[in-house]
Amino acid sequence: MSTKNTKTEASPQYSDDDGVPQGDGKICKAVHQYSKGKISRENMDVLMDIGHGCMVTKNYIYQRYGGIKNLVKVYSGYEVDSEVRVAGFREKIGLPSVYFSASVSRALADIKIMWAQVRNGINDAVSRNERFSLEDRHYIRFVLKTDVCYWNILNGKSVLMPEKIQSGYEKVIADLGGGSGKNVQNLNRYICRQTRKRLHRQHTDNALRFTIKKQGYRYGELDGEHGIFLATKVNRQRMFIPLTDTNIYDRMLDISLNPQNKSIEIMIPIFVSTKRHENYANEIGISLGLWNMITTSTGNVYGSSFGKMQQEISQFILKENYREKTENASDTQQYRARKEKMDAALKNYVNMEINRMLAWEKPKVVYMAKLPRNPAMPMKGTGDTHLLRMWKKGFVTERLHWKCQKNGIKIVEVIGRGIGRECSACGQSGYTDGGKFKCPACGFEENKKVNGARNALNRGKTGKQLNKKWSGDTSGR
Repeated sequence: MSTKNTKTEASPQYSDDDGVPQGDGKICKAVHQYSKGKISRENMDVLMDIGHGCMVTKNYIYQRYGGIKNLVKVYSGYEVDSEVRVAGFREKIGLPSVYFSASVSRALADIKIMWAQVRNGINDAVSRNERFSLEDRHYIRFVLKTDVCYWNILNGKSVLMPEKIQSGYEKVIADLGGGSGKNVQNLNRYICRQTRKRLHRQHTDNALRFTIKKQGYRYGELDGEHGIFLATKVNRQRMFIPLTDTNIYDRMLDISLNPQNKSIEIMIPIFVSTKRHENYANEIGISLGLWNMITTSTGNVYGSSFGKMQQEISQFILKENYREKTENASDTQQYRARKEKMDAALKNYVNMEINRMLAWEKPKVVYMAKLPRNPAMPMKGTGDTHLLRMWKKGFVTERLHWKCQKNGIKIVEVIGRGIGRECSACGQSGYTDGGKFKCPACGFEENKKVNGARNALNRGKTGKQLNKKWSGDTSGR
């Protein structure tokens, strides 16, 4: 499988070619490479065998290091990697080191994300619990930020603090009346209960996506085709995969297999500089919607076809999967191809409309309400209910945050409770009538989404923002 490697060009430098000066910050974006032509069945079987080994490795790490006993250890990736190697697990499954180490790193990253979600969930619960005093909240957040302290409490051990933060811990304890006090014990039990409530053992059944370290591949040419040479389970043998481009990278790669199409996709993380727009000086509020994607406090609507496109996808799924035929359409290649095409069109539309909003509104700060994960919205008919379940609100907010970060724009989340019933003109309670908001106190009438966006702006400017995250984030997000 191995052949000579003819070097082509240097790794590409990604920058925006619009004349906008670059900022000091960095942001990670994913670029993609695709295999050219059909991969042979033999090579695809080799890759799927590697993917299965990576999946087994991840599940092993999840099971062994995903609990409270290894909270501190997961933040030392090298220690875990060495410990697993000594146990002989890599040799047992026969996975090359370039895949094994990358899978261990990815699994540990997943565990860290889980712990971050647990801590953020506890922090949010503490913020909503009115029975806690300021000193109580300060103590809980101090514990959540300090891995050693958090680990000791979860495992029922005496709290031993690193010397550099011992004085801070003693001050927090003193504010609560002493370390042996009943209040501290109650707070520790609360932390343990909330952790058990949110902690879960992770597991993956995905053997079609895995990671490879940069030592496990090289770019080159074979028979006039440019591609990538991937390490296999056979020592000193590499598999050649032709690619559709000639770019070269030197970092960990994520590889996604598509056995049905006999192809692969390679995802590469690239760090690019954020933009700095001198003329972006406005502050705006926004309201997200199921039909109109984004409505701003200036009265503009972006993504007016958002709901229609989602509805077309929803109707397509319902029609194809519940038609009066014996076979299930979702198992057919034609169905998957059509569904992927419609999803891609919707995602492209979301990106295009967010770009258009930022270019037109030129904001330096965007205020948006923090809404419930599953908003209660009146739906009529099965089709609308299915449409609500498919609402890609998470994708919209993720792209909005990413594009704002890329353009040096600050996003501030404000308190969302009652934001749709508040009058943006006088602050009194009103009601909605169809698509209109009406205020009986001052007679103000406006589109309900525009009114909500203006309330987001008002709340942001008057400091009604969400509490800072436990991690000490000062970005206001």
